[in-house]
Amino acid sequence: MKGLLLIAALVAGALSGPATVQDAELILRPTVTAQLLAGIAPAPGDPLVERLAALEGWKEQRRWMEAQWSQVRQRISAIEQWRAREVRMHEAHNKTLLYPFSGPDFLNAYALAPDHARYIFFGLERPGNLPTLESLTDQAFVELLQDARGALAGMFRRNYFITSNMITELATPRITGTIPVIATMMALMNLRIVKIESVDLFPELTRAYETPGANRPRKLLRGARLEFVNPRRGAPQQLYYFSLDATDRALEFYPGFLDWMGRNQPATALLKSASYLLHDNQFSKTRAMLLASADVVIQDDTGIPYRMLARSPWQVRLYGKYARPIEPLQYGYQPDLEAAYEARPETPVLPFSFGYHWGSQQSGLLIATRESN
Repeated sequence: MKGLLLIAALVAGALSGPATVQDAELILRPTVTAQLLAGIAPAPGDPLVERLAALEGWKEQRRWMEAQWSQVRQRISAIEQWRAREVRMHEAHNKTLLYPFSGPDFLNAYALAPDHARYIFFGLERPGNLPTLESLTDQAFVELLQDARGALAGMFRRNYFITSNMITELATPRITGTIPVIATMMALMNLRIVKIESVDLFPELTRAYETPGANRPRKLLRGARLEFVNPRRGAPQQLYYFSLDATDRALEFYPGFLDWMGRNQPATALLKSASYLLHDNQFSKTRAMLLASADVVIQDDTGIPYRMLARSPWQVRLYGKYARPIEPLQYGYQPDLEAAYEARPETPVLPFSFGYHWGSQQSGLLIATRESN
């Protein structure tokens, strides 16, 4: 209990002020690095951290993050309040959240499912790693902060990442993938990062594909695992992030990947701003895995086609409004989903932006629950 109280003291202040915990055990590099990226003053006692936090570049980071987070926190609070009213999950603490095409979007995942034991994200973007503070000059540290702002600015404004933008935003000399962004979001949500490590689900395949001249996939499977603690709960949670091409053809190089994901049951599936990829039969294997493994699906209209959920064994609840897809994604138009909204004029309001219609108050969301639950 003493350890948990110390952790709570460390993170409870968040952006409101510096922590005062002196316990050296809690001054762990992953958490401290994430706090610095998030503009949060870490606990005193580490000369290197204190020197970096005294730089004008970090003070600029703190001012920027405070201004941004004051707006984002309102949206996250609205999601959390809505989830507490509308999302009921049996034994959520034993569940896994599956989030395909996620990028580093930890904020929405945790706001919607904070009690899950595991989170499995995957997307095209590489995991990268969290920079080591000792390896950075003052100038390099300031550049890291600038790159972090560049990676987060669009997400803070729109509440989703754009794949084409992440090609450059998550591939700078300082930000090399999704992990620094995920870690920053964990710090903003007052979480303590216990460990970050690389994960190779299929080391034999990795060795084979890295052999010169081997028949190999266009994108090698790369993974990372973050273990973290919410001081209000205490039990460790895990987030896996994998970088891979999830088309059916590419998954032939990793035939065990979807089987591994599907074994993480019971599962909740989250799909958001997913470019209607699961409407395309090139992604039929991923779609089938989600339909077989999940007992709850939370998504906007870009996820699993509505026609596949508007039948047994699923029960669907609609929220917000249906708006036709934005350009150039018109192929995702679903007349049956539009008709379902029109047939339910009393559809509950969705009190936050979610998906591509973030600027027009036209966001929609559905929850599909397997009937056996």
